[in-house]
Amino acid sequence: MGPIRHLLLFAVYASASLAAGLLLPDYFPALAPAEAYAIGAFAFLLGLVLHEALARTEREAWLARQILALQQAQGSTAAELQRIGLEATAFRTTLESRDRQSRFDVGSVVAEVKVLQSLIEKLYASRSATETASSAEESTPQPPDTRPAQIVPPSPAVPAATATVPMPPVARDLDEPALLDILREGLQKDRIELALQPIVSLPQRKRRFYECFSRVRAGHGLVVMPEQYIQLAERSGLITAIDNMLLFRCIQLLRKIRHRSLEIGFFCNISQHTLSDRAFLRDFVRFMQDNAELASSIIFEFPQRAVATLGDNFRRDLQELAQLGFRFSLDQVADLDLDADFLSQQRFRFVKVDAAKLLASGSAAAELKKRLDSRGIDLVVEKIESEAALVELLDFNIDFGQGYLFGEPRLSRADLYAA
Repeated sequence: MGPIRHLLLFAVYASASLAAGLLLPDYFPALAPAEAYAIGAFAFLLGLVLHEALARTEREAWLARQILALQQAQGSTAAELQRIGLEATAFRTTLESRDRQSRFDVGSVVAEVKVLQSLIEKLYASRSATETASSAEESTPQPPDTRPAQIVPPSPAVPAATATVPMPPVARDLDEPALLDILREGLQKDRIELALQPIVSLPQRKRRFYECFSRVRAGHGLVVMPEQYIQLAERSGLITAIDNMLLFRCIQLLRKIRHRSLEIGFFCNISQHTLSDRAFLRDFVRFMQDNAELASSIIFEFPQRAVATLGDNFRRDLQELAQLGFRFSLDQVADLDLDADFLSQQRFRFVKVDAAKLLASGSAAAELKKRLDSRGIDLVVEKIESEAALVELLDFNIDFGQGYLFGEPRLSRADLYAA
């Protein structure tokens, strides 16, 4: 109620009180003037009390509105601070990676940070997106000439949520300077692509998961593969930036398809280099705390060597993610003598082993499967490339299979990352 309305209200009950004191004796001759004035004063005081009660009620309502507005502003500010924190982490990661190079280019650093910032903004924007986006994925290069001739390309239809496009040709015969230029340009111009390869349940061959991979577009319709650039990226300090961009793309993909309620999960590999970056990993854990709804859809994959060597800090980070409901997978397994009790306690629900290694291990494979089964851990066998190999592997009662026999990695649809 505005000041003018308060003045009018005061004038009304003040006038009524004065009129009561002056005019009541004329209408009621038995009423003494003093008594009439007393009645008028009482009416005036009653009006003041009611007026004050009304004013306080209005003030309380106004304060409630202000508190609600402040709470909403606080929530927006918290989200903005989180976004700024992720951008700062991306900037620091990129700056440190470039600082280790022999040639330092500030313009290139800024360009790389803008790419990461763009991914982060898309990640937050996807919270309110309502379009029905399909899941994305890219395909690995044509298998090498040594691949068994009996391999047949996958025939099952690709689910609507993971529509993909065929893999472009692979850029070959690149020397290190040319490959390094492709990596730098890929970071600067947002050419780090996401690829997905199906993981099927056995023996049914039903697609249950997808594994996320990175590819770098080289221009002219070509791509370069991780096996071509990983070692060079590690030496030049670019690997963490590539890992981080892939991680953001995986999360963005999950946000776009989560509303479809698909019973399918995504394996996202986190390299030992990224795990060694304590600042980034802590920011990532905090970020996942605010996005725990993704826990049923994403499985974080860690190399066996990293799990064995990173120590207590890494284990605490795993425990925090596990408490949020996230599951883990052990990858790049070189030693089949695994501690299944430890893995189960750390919420590892999958172990991935190379098909050739498992077939060559003899009785160790059966012992491994027995230990994993006793702790509820599924065995995923990768690089299955022929029906003959699959027949041998099924003797071990493996849970899931991955490889060219079931489907090659495929490129994401170009419109997946549209804002």
